Amino acid sequence: MAKMKQQTKQDAYTTNLLISLLVRFPEIMSINFDMPQDNAKFSFVLAGIVNKEDVKNFKLVLRDSLAAYEELTGEYLQVKHKLQRSGKLNLLELYCRTSALSLELIQLICGIVSGHFPTILVREGDVGESIHEEELLRQEEIIAYLLSHNTGTQKDNLIAFREAGKVFVYDMIKNTV
Repeated sequence: MAKMKQQTKQDAYTTNLLISLLVRFPEIMSINFDMPQDNAKFSFVLAGIVNKEDVKNFKLVLRDSLAAYEELTGEYLQVKHKLQRSGKLNLLELYCRTSALSLELIQLICGIVSGHFPTILVREGDVGESIHEEELLRQEEIIAYLLSHNTGTQKDNLIAFREAGKVFVYDMIKNTV
């Protein structure tokens, strides 16, 4: 039987951060924050054929963009990627340290993925459905606030994903709900 875990204020910050990220960035299909390992994983779905040249060019753009970010901010960032292919459906996973996350870094990552795979990147929602500019700004303010407030505890291992217009957040620690 699963044990219930009482949510602390820090847990609520992390949960709200994951929800806000998925609302603000409809191209992100799932996020995993593994706080004990200081690892964040952002997953994107690509519906179409991704050839080796596309992957090579993506790696170059990502590397150059991160180098420019480092030069502008003075922050060294390492973002690793992994592409899992399954016919015409691909899962692009980007990994970085949770302690290095900032709104600007997340915007950069999403911008690179969106810009490099504009026609095959799967986004949540209908084409006609759009988020108002005010709501985008509100979500960005929430994300920046939550990122600046030491989100989560060292025990958190949360995964958030979207399905049918809803966001689900689960604690990946064994025997907890």
